[in-house]
Amino acid sequence: MLQQTQVSRVLEYWPRFLKRFPTLSALATARESEVVRGWAGLGYYARARNLHKLSRAVVREGGSAWGDPTAAPGTLPTTPEHLRALPGIGAYTAGAVASFAHEQRAALVDTNVARVLSRVFAPQLKPKRPRDLKRIWLIAETILPRTGKATWTHNQALMELGALVCTARIKRCPICPVRTLCSTYKHSNE
Repeated sequence: MLQQTQVSRVLEYWPRFLKRFPTLSALATARESEVVRGWAGLGYYARARNLHKLSRAVVREGGSAWGDPTAAPGTLPTTPEHLRALPGIGAYTAGAVASFAHEQRAALVDTNVARVLSRVFAPQLKPKRPRDLKRIWLIAETILPRTGKATWTHNQALMELGALVCTARIKRCPICPVRTLCSTYKHSNE
């Protein structure tokens, strides 16, 4: 639900959706039309359909849905690589789930994180250009802390920094905790 949608909006829908579909099995056995109806109001209905497909694949096929035939049906993968094999899961979502739900050492790059990383480390990169975004992902992977638990905090901090301090419209450099490392800040004060 958080793909392309603000947390404040998701908070309105999540409890109702979870009440209707409390388990992956409940979601998998529902009709697609029921899932889409439960999603009503959030938009981007392909996300609901993909979540439904994902639940069916995981419940019916188990680990063979993502390349691990030893994993029991109903069990979600924990690594970004395995998560990406599931319907509707891209690089960002795989990194977020692995990092936040499983405390895996996994990079994630959303719009805010891409902006922060490019401003701090490589102001010449434009996050909207695919080749530059690929380089930003490499930066994100390079600067990950050593442990999954620290990565959880690191990723959350990057997301918050981009949402609240290093925003698209306003750079709040005087209060930025990484300004002494920031290439954009350094060049703006020369």
